[in-house]
Amino acid sequence: MDLKKHLDRAEAALKKGQADFAVELCDQVLEFAPGEGRAAELFTKALLEMEGGSKLMGKLGAGPAGLAARFSRLTRNPEGEARSLRRAFLKNSGDLRAGVAWAEALEKAGYAGGALGVFGALASQDGEAAKKAGALAAAQGEVDQALDFYKMALEVNPRDTEAMRARKNLAAEQALRTKKYEEAESGFDLAVDQDAFLRAARGEDADPQDEQD
Repeated sequence: MDLKKHLDRAEAALKKGQADFAVELCDQVLEFAPGEGRAAELFTKALLEMEGGSKLMGKLGAGPAGLAARFSRLTRNPEGEARSLRRAFLKNSGDLRAGVAWAEALEKAGYAGGALGVFGALASQDGEAAKKAGALAAAQGEVDQALDFYKMALEVNPRDTEAMRARKNLAAEQALRTKKYEEAESGFDLAVDQDAFLRAARGEDADPQDEQD
C-alpha cells in the first residue's frame, strides 16, 4: 500500500467536503499502520466534519468497540485497545471523549506520532486535548507547534493555569536557548577569522598575506 498516495487522496477528499471518503481511506491506512500520525490526524478531522460516523459502521466493519477495547485492556493488548477505541470514535464521532480515549490508547501503545495527530486535531475544541498535544509536541522537539497548542488550550479556557504555566515555561526555555545560540555564534565570530575558516572548509590554500603575518 502506498501510504502517502492514500493520505494525499484523503486530504484532497476532505478539502472537497467528502469527509466520509476521507475517513474510509484513512481507516485503511490505520489498519496497516495504526500509529501513522498524518492518517490519525486526517481521520479525526474528517470525523469531526461528519454529522455522525454511524453510516460508515457497516462498511468499515465497526462492531461492539467498547467491549473489545475493555477485553484488549484486560489482556494487555495496547494495539488491540487502540484499534477498538478508534472504532468507538468512528461510532460516536461527535463525542470528543471518544477521540481523546483513542489518542490516549495510541500513546499507551507507543504511537506518540499518532497520538499527537489525534490530540492536535481535537485541540481547537477540547482544552485537555490541546494540552496533551502541546506536551507531545514539546517532547518531540516541536517547540513552536507546542506553543500553538497551549495557546489553543487557553482559547478554550483562558483560566487554565496549567496551560498558562506550561506555555510560559516553554517560551522561556525557547528564549534561553535562542540567547545561548546567539551568544555562542557571536563569540565564534569574534574568535575566528571567518575568511580563513571558509577557505579551510573549502580546502583552499591559506591567503599568502596571512602566512606573511
